[in-house]
Amino acid sequence: MLFFSAICWSKKYYKHVDEFGVVHYSDQKPKDVDDFDSWQVRVADQQYQVKVVNRGTKQMPIFYAVNPYHGPVEVRLSFLQNNNVYAEPEWPANYVVPANSDLYLATIKPRNQRFGWSMRYRIDSVLGDPNNQVDTDYPYAVPFPGNKRYLVSQGFNGEFSHQFDQSQYAVDIVMSEGSQVLAARAGVVMDVAQDFYDGGADVKNLQRANFVRILHDDGSMAIYAHLQLESVKVSKGQQVEKHQLIGHSGSTGFSTGPHLHFAIQRNTGMKLVSIPFKWETRTGVMTPKVGPL
Repeated sequence: MLFFSAICWSKKYYKHVDEFGVVHYSDQKPKDVDDFDSWQVRVADQQYQVKVVNRGTKQMPIFYAVNPYHGPVEVRLSFLQNNNVYAEPEWPANYVVPANSDLYLATIKPRNQRFGWSMRYRIDSVLGDPNNQVDTDYPYAVPFPGNKRYLVSQGFNGEFSHQFDQSQYAVDIVMSEGSQVLAARAGVVMDVAQDFYDGGADVKNLQRANFVRILHDDGSMAIYAHLQLESVKVSKGQQVEKHQLIGHSGSTGFSTGPHLHFAIQRNTGMKLVSIPFKWETRTGVMTPKVGPL
């Protein structure tokens, strides 16, 4: 099980000519330049996952995990096949790799150096630290300005798409394209995606949604998904405050119309699951339900 499967996504590129007539190409929007061209390019087989690298030799591999996320990730390594070889420390083993860090995992050694050895191994990785004590009583702010009213079209255990561990306790809020999406709780931006430009009710779109993932101080994570193309207003590693603007609603990914998919998730031990939560509304704290919010 790898963290994310290979997906097709898009990236925006820019072209402009400077005052000396030199043409510049970049994936970053030119600063202080109004006259430029831009276009979307579809890129295939982009993967987002923790990597395990060998910093030893072929004869004696020394494995490290490289975590590019702005939050912890749990990694599990195990042998699929091993012949005259062992891991030190012994496998299978689980490791929690801190945010933006490399972590030593194990050294692979032959049991008998007079003979050859071979192995195949498996890497599993899941966002979050399973050792965190998540505050299940925390009241989350609604993820939009207080002067707005929206409709919750799908709640906990929704029959359309909330039948999986990561979305069982999610809510879908109908919001017109470009509506403001606010942080429901303070935290650190763990990851973002904002380069997908289409959506629809086809399984190919399941992992093509723009999103913001925010890590809270108790180890829980909020996911804000189906955001509008290039509408994310925060960056990876940024500290955000409750009620802060983080992006705009859209209909990217597995979506039949503009809405915000919101869920609170945690790692329960090599398994990313959504958990029940409560809203902090004008009339008090309540469990999300289908209807006006």
